Amino acid sequence: MKKALCKFQLILVIFFLTSGYLFDHNAINASSFSPQSVSRDGWQQPEKIMDAVGIKPGMVIGEAGAGDGYFTFKLSKRIGKIGKIYANDIVEKGLKKIRERCKREGINNIETILDKEKNPLFPEGKLDMVIMVYVFHELKHPAEFFENVKLSLKPGAKIVVVDRDPEKYGYYSTHFLKKDEILRRVKNTGFELEKIETFLPRDNIYIFQMKGTGSPLGNFCTRNHLYRRMY
Repeated sequence: MKKALCKFQLILVIFFLTSGYLFDHNAINASSFSPQSVSRDGWQQPEKIMDAVGIKPGMVIGEAGAGDGYFTFKLSKRIGKIGKIYANDIVEKGLKKIRERCKREGINNIETILDKEKNPLFPEGKLDMVIMVYVFHELKHPAEFFENVKLSLKPGAKIVVVDRDPEKYGYYSTHFLKKDEILRRVKNTGFELEKIETFLPRDNIYIFQMKGTGSPLGNFCTRNHLYRRMY
């Protein structure tokens, strides 16, 4: 009887210990879908993205739809102390988390911007690049957004869109956009496709440049047009 009782108690102890492990383990697995999860690095490969689009130390970058900073801090590390990240979003909660982490870790090259749905409110004429990761498919007014971002760009600056490609999963998604649909929405915004990188397992990288910025004359004409819009 005593042996049976001891055996039962031992089973209970093992059960609770195992349950605790499984609970924590499942919690970790569940968090793999969180934007902040380390596991996201494995399938999204942010370092390779930054290599592919040419992000270098000293650049000034606008990140549209920064959320709570998954990509923001990777950009921050890559551009270094002499660079600058303007991280914007329409939700203050995520931006607050970014500011708190910056304060906690002593990071000084990130500035947050609470923006409007159609206007990212980036500073004028300062950006070498605008990047949006898992944001483009959420834009309700992509034409207005792209139009408003023009004044923020330096001549030759690029817009980089990283977004899920539903065709890589072999099924149609009503949430994420097919390649042709992304290109269609950008077609009449004044930007042209430079190239598409397709090496990621889930995503594509679309690199756009403002039309007419491929030559000194184009740069002058484009900036002159924007000058007339401003005044």
